[in-house]
Amino acid sequence: MTEKYRADIDGLRAVAVILVVVYHAFPRAMSGGFIGVDVFFVISGYLITGIVLSGINSSSFSIREFYARRARRILPALATVLLAALAIGWVAMLPLPFHNLGLHAIAGALFFPNLLLLNEVGYFDAAAETKPLLHLWSLGVEEQFYLVWPLLLLGLKKIPKWSTVGLIFVAIVSFLYCCYATRYHAATAFYSPISRLWELAIGGFLATAKFPATKRSDFMSLAGIVLIVAGGFFLKRSNAFPGPAALIPVTGAALVIIFGSRILRQKWIVSIGLISYPLYLWHWPLLTFAALAGFVSVPAKLAVIVSSLVLAALTTAFIERPIRFGWLRPSSVAVSLSLMASVLVLSTAVWGDDGVFARFPEQIRPVLAVMEYNPALGGRVLKCWLELTTSFESYRPECSEGSTLVWGDSHAGRLYAGLAALKQSTSEIAQFTRDSCPPSALEGGAACAVSNRAILAKIAELKPKRVILFAVWTSYPEYKGLNAENAMSSSLAEILRQLKTEVGEVILVGAPPLWTPDLPIQVYDFWRSNGQLPDRLPPRTENYQSINMGLARMAAETGVRFVSPFAVLCNEAGCLTHTASSRTELLTWDYGHLTIEGAEFIGRLMRIE
Repeated sequence: MTEKYRADIDGLRAVAVILVVVYHAFPRAMSGGFIGVDVFFVISGYLITGIVLSGINSSSFSIREFYARRARRILPALATVLLAALAIGWVAMLPLPFHNLGLHAIAGALFFPNLLLLNEVGYFDAAAETKPLLHLWSLGVEEQFYLVWPLLLLGLKKIPKWSTVGLIFVAIVSFLYCCYATRYHAATAFYSPISRLWELAIGGFLATAKFPATKRSDFMSLAGIVLIVAGGFFLKRSNAFPGPAALIPVTGAALVIIFGSRILRQKWIVSIGLISYPLYLWHWPLLTFAALAGFVSVPAKLAVIVSSLVLAALTTAFIERPIRFGWLRPSSVAVSLSLMASVLVLSTAVWGDDGVFARFPEQIRPVLAVMEYNPALGGRVLKCWLELTTSFESYRPECSEGSTLVWGDSHAGRLYAGLAALKQSTSEIAQFTRDSCPPSALEGGAACAVSNRAILAKIAELKPKRVILFAVWTSYPEYKGLNAENAMSSSLAEILRQLKTEVGEVILVGAPPLWTPDLPIQVYDFWRSNGQLPDRLPPRTENYQSINMGLARMAAETGVRFVSPFAVLCNEAGCLTHTASSRTELLTWDYGHLTIEGAEFIGRLMRIE
């Protein structure tokens, strides 16, 4: 319960940050390196609890001074990295990702990035690799811990008999919640401070307990290091985490803290530990920006790691030390808060101005605006367009209303939006669409199959005038090998036969062209290289022709009508990127989900009266 310096704790920090950096750069080489964050949590709980209890026991603890120390420790380096990220984003990012960067910078400055990221989790969430400030989620958890932990310790010290028991109780309750959430709400378990509190509380407990010296201390601390490193190599993202698996790095860190480690006191590893905080801050934005620029080779990633080490050392020497220990110490809190205030001003300006479209010429701005397209626009999301695992009973009553019924995955949800716009009515079209669920799987107990069986029964009950089936067929394994020869063995063929006995007209919509990267990005890249907007571009490589031939045979054999967007949109020169109205009115806003204008274009092919 003292603040006596332990070099091996900095060595343990070095192990943690090395795991994280190597994992982010080379995930195949260090598949479980993400557990370095859990090691950081235990260290933070141990150190902060020691600082607070030392002050309480000497009657010198001050909440104000505690948060002043946190500000001096955390804000200068964080503000530096956030300002650098905003500067790079201004030069290198398109409006939508720059807009998102501004929001994430605000969250990072106000210490709620974990809660923001949890709120963003969903079907249309951007990939982690496109979020330069994603790693700040762990800092958010720690800062939220700092808000409540001193108050909890102050309360427990008023009932000394219950101090240690109270910490153990907090850890147990949090751990049990973590295990539950990991199983049933994985994203919440990962980002929630409640599900991570037990890791920090374990560190806090270690700061309150006394452990007898033992001749086996070296062995036990080595076992802790081995446990952490082994977890770094053998755990995987596919493992349920944090949950019980987080006991591996937490136990390893606890063993090192309890027994000490001569290995981790070596100067070279301690020197990495001393810059571990700025190194953690710098490495992920640099890796992300490098990847966005196309630098993803092993030498490029090694160069980024070296750059991160250099920047971390410079940040420590010229920003952190002068503010914490040097000539800026007298005004350190004011300087720290001023730096963060500047971050908030700039990031709010970026976010509020939608990523600052004014950086780009007017000709390309409408295309860039498509990147910010609202995927839910006109699609009756969470009403008639459900998430994959949502029960069939969650479809609203209005989903059954209409003489035309649209059935399919999220792409069918976007098609509905265009058909409704053409009809100028939402009451004429019934809709049963679901993320990642093509209208074919019937067997088994999976959510998609259960829903599809219920939709077939609903169609038999409603007997609509027509049914339209649509999905991005090329994305589903069961259709990747589809061709004219094997088409009639598909479960979709049986569904078409069944529908034909229930419905007057059945329309099967074929595989549309898809885009990698997203269509607005490809159009922007073409414009940047050629000075004009494209008419056609080559689509993502997929087995379009064979799959559409298989779908066409199914339609012919079962007496339903087949409509092929690919045949209409694409030729040897590529696929149309836009409607007839304007080259800036794109057909899709991402890799293949239709805009309303694009869905209207496809809808007209169906000649629905």
